[in-house]
Amino acid sequence: MSLDAVVPVEPRRAASESPNPPASALLHVLGGVPRPAAFAREALERMARHDLGPTQVLCYSGRAVAQVDSYAGARLVDVLDACGFSERPRSELKRCVVVALGDDGYQAIFSWNELYNSPIGEKALVLYEKNGGPLEPHLGALCLISANDARLGPRHLRGLSQIAVKMP
Repeated sequence: MSLDAVVPVEPRRAASESPNPPASALLHVLGGVPRPAAFAREALERMARHDLGPTQVLCYSGRAVAQVDSYAGARLVDVLDACGFSERPRSELKRCVVVALGDDGYQAIFSWNELYNSPIGEKALVLYEKNGGPLEPHLGALCLISANDARLGPRHLRGLSQIAVKMP
């Protein structure tokens, strides 16, 4: 993967001071990764693309929240591995949790085992495209979906801005 659009993590500055895209257009990966970074959409688009066909998002109660023809994005595990996550000792990885954070404060949490040792990780995606175009403004520049969950709503996160790896 080319790292042209990967930005080293620096303290946040006022938008007028920073040559980088607005914070909402960057995905910050931090915490227990060897190489924390911030990914612009362009960097995510250069990773292996994963497409979801027709997708219905259901909330926890089973109520339909959204129906789309297609989503596209990068796998969450590919984003984590671009920051060296899998380089950590396996004994540490087994205790890690991955916390995705949206601009609205909503969180989606995954264990290492879910992402790397179950079907969940195959379709936990950082989305940048919906129905062949950019995401709608209410979804933010990037969002997250765990498409192998029984109900997609609880881990469908809008305005994805941060992924933090934590070891309790």
